[in-house]
Amino acid sequence: MELRVPAFNDTLYRIYEASLTPGDWPAALNDIAALFGSKGALLYVRQPARWTVAAHSAALDSAVVAYDAEDWSTRNPWLAPRATFGFRSGDVYSDRDILTDAEIAADPFYADFLPRFGLYWQMVAIIESDLGSPAGLLVQRGRDAGPYERAEADRLLLVARHFEQSLRISGRLAQTGAAHRTVAGAFDALDRPAFILDGARRPLLVNGSARGLIGDYFAAGDGALRPALSDEDAAFSAALDRAHSEAGEAGGAPRPITVTAAGTGKRLVLWVLPLLGAAAAHLGIVKPDRHVLVVAQHLEQERVVEPSVVRDVFGLTFGEARLSALLAAGHAVREAAAALGITEGTARVVLKRAFQKLGVNRQSELVARISALARR
Repeated sequence: MELRVPAFNDTLYRIYEASLTPGDWPAALNDIAALFGSKGALLYVRQPARWTVAAHSAALDSAVVAYDAEDWSTRNPWLAPRATFGFRSGDVYSDRDILTDAEIAADPFYADFLPRFGLYWQMVAIIESDLGSPAGLLVQRGRDAGPYERAEADRLLLVARHFEQSLRISGRLAQTGAAHRTVAGAFDALDRPAFILDGARRPLLVNGSARGLIGDYFAAGDGALRPALSDEDAAFSAALDRAHSEAGEAGGAPRPITVTAAGTGKRLVLWVLPLLGAAAAHLGIVKPDRHVLVVAQHLEQERVVEPSVVRDVFGLTFGEARLSALLAAGHAVREAAAALGITEGTARVVLKRAFQKLGVNRQSELVARISALARR
């Protein structure tokens, strides 16, 4: 039987279909794997005690069961301290970034475990997720398929940014959905503000956390949802349009926008996702027509600017953005390093890279640039 290799756009469609139905992630991961000529794909998340598999494609069922039963997490060279210490969100790693060819050939994980399930080569994109941080979107294929190439790494990075975007809502639903009989009930109970808008920007669903934002951050005078400040409407409209145009290979990586409260000047960061297929159907929307899901979060959480916004505005890696955001919140380099689980020396190396990308020479200049994001 001929293997079906989905088009890139079809894969992103499946990813966004799963945004409101975490149970659809295995099918989405199957399409991601096929896009890279791989047998399977899975989502690794880092919990306080260990890395765990949060979701996987069906083709990896037996491998995941054996991995846990035989305690391979303690023998996986990818999870050894020397490897995980260097993992940075927004980067992609393949086997030869972790091990030499000689180490790959001799390591029991490659010699004994992976081949039992027709697997050998691996590639992972590091992302952020509410399920665990950091997280990894991993694809795996057999030895005869050969190691992953640079062009494939670039493509996986783009897929991973959409995957991360969809997980912003799906990850929360996975944590709260069990207490509710319907997707609509779980959506309403989310602790993260969210809206469903139709193609005319009319709010069809506003969850409990989002209702208090109407009148302060948003107005809905003519039936369409608009930012409270009129000069932010163009950017908001463009973000709604991009949600569908970016859901393809030519669209690039998704990126958030901000809106401002009319009274206080506080800012809210918004992520806009296309509402597609099964995700729409679970909410009773049979024929979605440029419908979108808008997910909101206060730009500052305990005085720390949302790192994903810092990343996207200044072109930093997520690790650089997290460190910069903590420094802008008033933490010393040593305190920020401790919060991120890295040494002070490593933090200073990361800080130097951030200086170069922002074109600044002093920490005070970097803090001023980051802090300005939270002010209008």
